[in-house]
Amino acid sequence: MDDKIQALKEKLDCLMREAAETAADLQAAERGTRGPVHFSQIEAAAHAVGCVLSSGIQERVVREAVADLPSKLPCPDCGVLCKVKFDRRTIHSTDGPVVVLEPECHCRRCRRDFFPSTGSVGP
Repeated sequence: MDDKIQALKEKLDCLMREAAETAADLQAAERGTRGPVHFSQIEAAAHAVGCVLSSGIQERVVREAVADLPSKLPCPDCGVLCKVKFDRRTIHSTDGPVVVLEPECHCRRCRRDFFPSTGSVGP
């Protein structure tokens, strides 16, 4: 497992360097020949790229957590198996909007909705 983790870290490092170079090239192309640029502008553009990456990572991790849910789950009140359906929602993380699939079940016997947990994916 350690070899896989190390390989993934090296791949991410390489991709991040490539993304940084591409983002810098994009900044230069958008700036053109308008003269000097203030460091705060460079920082803001770099931070925007980081936010897009962060939101993408969050969407993927949440999508994988939802994919592990079974198609039916027991009602917390009566135990009857209820079909799991998913509702698309946009949540607003500190780095921007993240589209998630929220699991939702309806128990006909109890005439109530419940929202099963997908497990802990962090604080």
